[in-house]
Amino acid sequence: MNGNSRQQVIPPTRSRVKAGFVVYSPESGTRELIILDEGELVAVDKSNGDREIKFKMHPGDIVGVASLFEREPLRYTIEASEDSEVTILSEECLESELKNIPVWLLATLRSLSVRTRELKQGAKRTPVENSLKSLAEYCAHLDSNIKYPLEEFIREFNWLTRIPAATIKGDIKALLRRNFIGLTKDGEDLYLQVHNATLMQIYSDYLHAQDEGALWSPLRLNLAQKRILVHLTTLDDHVQMEAPEWIAYLTRKGLAIDVSQWITLEDLGCFVAGEENKYHINQAKVEYYLTAIRYDSNLRGAV
Repeated sequence: MNGNSRQQVIPPTRSRVKAGFVVYSPESGTRELIILDEGELVAVDKSNGDREIKFKMHPGDIVGVASLFEREPLRYTIEASEDSEVTILSEECLESELKNIPVWLLATLRSLSVRTRELKQGAKRTPVENSLKSLAEYCAHLDSNIKYPLEEFIREFNWLTRIPAATIKGDIKALLRRNFIGLTKDGEDLYLQVHNATLMQIYSDYLHAQDEGALWSPLRLNLAQKRILVHLTTLDDHVQMEAPEWIAYLTRKGLAIDVSQWITLEDLGCFVAGEENKYHINQAKVEYYLTAIRYDSNLRGAV
């Protein structure tokens, strides 16, 4: 006994490595924390038989925190992309250090590790519940007269939504089957073009109603109401009449309508109340419903 109550501390390993040196391999089965002091390291994913660089490390960067504190395996191979100096803390080294630090500091370190893991998982998790609906909504804001490079389109949408590229490609195929978009080839490049931006918004609304388990608005229209909508497209949207006058006018045109049908059309936004209790036609909403009716089979995927 030498009177020192501190237990033996196993020091970290400091090494200088050449470019190409494998600092860590998942096949080793060890858990290590790696600190880059000088040079540059790269994290390489070899899981699919390919060699994909996931990220680069610069002086001061650390990797392997979750590996030691949360016992999560480090999935990537860590290599030196240039001559570098690294500090490696093994599991035994860290445990010997932790035995000599205050309990509150150990709890703080573990809390930070858990928080880091949660942030990493959150970054990977897409906030989008229905990827096809999200893609349709995105396409609704595109210019129908422009052809967009497909790979660039997928990359940008992936960046915005964090939806995996494979899922985006599957959803693009779903829109292609419904004839909502088209793909053209120019040389070796593919280009995507939206046929009708309004239709894309309609499809997004259709999917939203399905997700909510609600009756989609166009499905509330009966045959008589659909005929009324067709007739309304021939009228000026500045025409204003009170509700009884509209009912009388449409009846004279051979379009049978009662008060309940009028209420449905008003509720759907086809008529908008103005001054002095008079209503005018909302042509944009009328066109919305007629487009939905026209492309009913496309929306349901029955094409």
